[in-house]
Amino acid sequence: MPSITRRPPKSEEDRTAVRARLLATTQRLLTEGVGFTELGVQRIAAEAKVARSSFYVHFKDKSELLLQLAASFKQKSFDIVSRWQAGPDADWEGLARAYEEVIALYRENRALLGAINEAAAYDPAVRAYWNAQLGRFRSAMAGRLRAEQRDGLLGPDVDPEVAARVVVFGGFAVLSQHIADGDSAEDAAIARETALAHWHGTFRRPSPSTGTGR
Repeated sequence: MPSITRRPPKSEEDRTAVRARLLATTQRLLTEGVGFTELGVQRIAAEAKVARSSFYVHFKDKSELLLQLAASFKQKSFDIVSRWQAGPDADWEGLARAYEEVIALYRENRALLGAINEAAAYDPAVRAYWNAQLGRFRSAMAGRLRAEQRDGLLGPDVDPEVAARVVVFGGFAVLSQHIADGDSAEDAAIARETALAHWHGTFRRPSPSTGTGR
């Protein structure tokens, strides 16, 4: 009876390499201007030089792949803001520098950010995931505001949860719109104005009773 030669299963290293290729290929195609809605699994697999069936070994669908790209991108953004909160220069100027870093990161990932906003408009899973990621920022910001109240730096009239929501979701909308339509020459100015608005409008809001900041 002739022997049957079985192909050994792919190693974890091989699987990791294929996954990385699929991610990198999708990022490249988005950067080249391919819309996420029009970008099909077949094209991603073909450009990555893997079988279509291999795609589904790694991702349930292209939205799951997009969320994997988004996770790394959003973590970098979260780290930038966290460093400002924990650092010695946690003032408005430090916040402006942090926002300028975030803008640079958004510019570097402009196509990915556009794809996320595009998919979030019609895909509930992407929208829920993205809102949850922004929720991390909101929770961290609310914690910072509560600490400022305990230290007497922020008045008791400020609701940390509501204020954090305005800062995070409003700030994201401003920066996203600027990346989509704004001039890169205005990056520093946008970062500065956003930081000043958040600092004086929230972190050091004048007390209604005295009209002065704390």
